[in-house]
Amino acid sequence: MTTAFMTAGTRGPWRAPGRLTAYGIAMAVSFACYAVGHVLNGAGGPAGTLLDMVGLGACGWAWLIARALFDPAKQDAWWPRIVVLVLVVSGALTVLTLPTSARRIAENTYALTGSAALLLTFFEPFHRYRRDLSAVEKRFRLTFVVVYAALVAVSILAPHGSAVTAAEAYRLDLINSGCAMGGLVTGAAAIVWRLRHPLAEPMRPARRAPTAEDQDLAARILRLLREDRIHAEPNLKVADVAARLGQPEYRVSQCVTGVLGFENFNRMINHHRIEQAKAMLRDPARRPILDIAFDCGFGSVGPFNRAFKAEVGVTPRAFRASAVAQP
Repeated sequence: MTTAFMTAGTRGPWRAPGRLTAYGIAMAVSFACYAVGHVLNGAGGPAGTLLDMVGLGACGWAWLIARALFDPAKQDAWWPRIVVLVLVVSGALTVLTLPTSARRIAENTYALTGSAALLLTFFEPFHRYRRDLSAVEKRFRLTFVVVYAALVAVSILAPHGSAVTAAEAYRLDLINSGCAMGGLVTGAAAIVWRLRHPLAEPMRPARRAPTAEDQDLAARILRLLREDRIHAEPNLKVADVAARLGQPEYRVSQCVTGVLGFENFNRMINHHRIEQAKAMLRDPARRPILDIAFDCGFGSVGPFNRAFKAEVGVTPRAFRASAVAQP
């Protein structure tokens, strides 16, 4: 089962694992180390210590798996990874022989981040729950919650009492080891199921067809750019254009991203600034690039160079050199 999710959904040449598969591999290693470490019960020497250090990150990887299972985004946010990194490091430090104060800090940090990861894993299936989810998807989420809650209850609630004998302590280690293996198997099964039943991102509402008023507003914006050259004004904002046109800001923004097809207002302004700069750079008079940047509405040469390269693919200096070289 653990090898199934590593290959599920992949055919042909090898490619870098996606978010879900990468987390799944880390989860499998951590859960397996946790299970084996508890079976050894401190009898493994340095190898056993290493197993315990890796295994204590299991609850963090379980949370990241839950996020990947129920979030269709290809990339995870940065902050959950930071939390899990802190959890993994603090958990590993609790196994090492440290001064009392350092060990206490590591234990408290691990307890805090571990508890947060356990709770957040439980809520992930509900975080992006929508009424339009299929019945199969709803059953999958319910099954995940039930199985996860059962494993947590057995591993945390059942052995809550302190063991008074070595035999009882070892029995509790076996229970925790069994829960880890159960989590590994069910987690792998969940990953395989998700790889075979990808979670699609919610459909965005279709963009409405532009009206005659939208087309007229777009033409007025273009006249301001081509005839009045308002893009050459430094620090130009959408509010400035809206005021000239006597239109609300939201209508101008909608027209820029809709009818005119730009990503946002700044992209549109920079596009026209760069077009003007390209014409000036082709001029044999070879005006200084800084002067061209100012004339096109840029406050300094740095933003001009960055915007020009983002739009054209080369720096203004390289563009001028290639333009001069052409017959």
